[in-house]
Amino acid sequence: MSSINPIVQVAQQMLLGGAVKQNHALEHATIVLLSKKYPDVRLAGISFAAGFFVFGDIPTEAILPAAEEALNLLRTTQPELAVHERCGTNLAVAGMLTGLSAMTVAKMRRPFNTANNVILASTAALILARPLGLAVQRHFTTQTPNASMTITGVKPMNLFGTPAHFVSTDNPGAAGLFS
Repeated sequence: MSSINPIVQVAQQMLLGGAVKQNHALEHATIVLLSKKYPDVRLAGISFAAGFFVFGDIPTEAILPAAEEALNLLRTTQPELAVHERCGTNLAVAGMLTGLSAMTVAKMRRPFNTANNVILASTAALILARPLGLAVQRHFTTQTPNASMTITGVKPMNLFGTPAHFVSTDNPGAAGLFS
């Protein structure tokens, strides 16, 4: 069971605290390892202060060993597993950058505010979004798990008709809001 109280969990989530960022990194690394073992299964995840969900139709007993291996790899030889190509952070960065660039060009004076320039600015934003999204993950939304993080269990469930597993973690070293 997580040692973080519910109020701190909510604050961690809203402020992207250390527990959330470390679970986010562990979620990515776990999904990478599971994807190698189950290449035909579409996997997704979402992280919280108390752990993370793995969505996908895979055996529950496969998740704990993958998460434990992922935790070890993140702390030792493969910290880059924290950053994932298909992370929602990349989508959020792409959406914000594209929207802002389109709005900026649309508000310019003639002759710069044409539809062609809006499309050009949006396309340029999408091209920049990929490396920027990976950098945002690396520096803001993920963090290498600290030595106090442990995996405490895996619970299978079904959410909205989708097979899911919740991987519970405990991380006393990241229980503060700004860990």
